[in-house]
Amino acid sequence: MGRQLGVSRTTVRTALQSLEQHGVVTRTPGRGTSVHERMSPPLVALQRLIGFADLIREQGFEVTYTPTLTVTQEPSAVVIEALGIEAGTACYEIDRLLFADGQPAVWAVDMFPLSSFNRELDFTHATVPRSPFDIDPSLFIEPIDHAVVEILPHRAGEDLVEKLGLEPTQPCILLREVHYSEMGTALGFSAINVNDRFVRFELIRRREGL
Repeated sequence: MGRQLGVSRTTVRTALQSLEQHGVVTRTPGRGTSVHERMSPPLVALQRLIGFADLIREQGFEVTYTPTLTVTQEPSAVVIEALGIEAGTACYEIDRLLFADGQPAVWAVDMFPLSSFNRELDFTHATVPRSPFDIDPSLFIEPIDHAVVEILPHRAGEDLVEKLGLEPTQPCILLREVHYSEMGTALGFSAINVNDRFVRFELIRRREGL
């Protein structure tokens, strides 16, 4: 395999170990490596830094989005706690509404303190990145290394009725995502509201020692 891919055996071994840790493959001594049959794009996506536009596209939908970039000095209490910042901290607020085949599928709001960047962001409407992971790493004081996601059930309020076309009090999914640097610095926070008609998540739980 290493010869086919033009990489060393060590690289192949490390890649297989990572895939095994993420539940993508099973490695059995004497029997080789097998890919889990029920793997799906949503399951794999939670294990890698991928934006929701790419996730929706992987499921066969045509994706469009409407982004806005503003500066606010009123981060919510949730953002203040998650990022360990003071009330009144100036933050970039990136608001994105993603559509799947023209239907509203995901509403994401990202909050990044201005101090997370080494220079002012000057995106135009057409160049706002599709996700935090698409922002040029060189813009950050410390680039994003990983994210920790909390998946919460909730019911649609007036904002989601308007944004995602949900019925009042309809059950839906909220992801609260904190973006960290390699050194563990909290760089930004995302609140992602998902219409589960278009995106559903799966988790694999494995017995240890298998």
